[in-house]
Amino acid sequence: MKNRACHRLPATVFLAVAIGCPPVKAQPVKTPAPPVSASASAPAIGCPSLANLRLLLRQSGGDAKMAAATLADPKADHLSCNLLGRDTVNAITDHAALNGNEYDCVGVTGTSICSWTIAGTVVPADPARAAKKAPPAKAKR
Repeated sequence: MKNRACHRLPATVFLAVAIGCPPVKAQPVKTPAPPVSASASAPAIGCPSLANLRLLLRQSGGDAKMAAATLADPKADHLSCNLLGRDTVNAITDHAALNGNEYDCVGVTGTSICSWTIAGTVVPADPARAAKKAPPAKAKR
């Protein structure tokens, strides 16, 4: 005798089919942010901490102009970030890439710390100091 119980569908499946299931909608695909070019229209935001820069950009929906507007508001939490004068940037001291976004830490004239910015937003005035020297290649064993 065959066991036909394993071939039966639960009553809820028949009920769902009889009532008509609502159409399933797929979640919208999140498109990556376009690469930022070194344009004069994008504000140069600098933060002493990369985490603070990322938090400020997340709060502004990734829009640098909206983040700059937040920095202009004296009542807003600036997270120690500020707008950088493009003429005060003297070198790119560090570079990081996280989750498909790239960031530069730039040396600012008159300070001893670097400020994290969106990569390509500012270019140092002295092109010879623009890029950090690459480390020497390791010898193969």
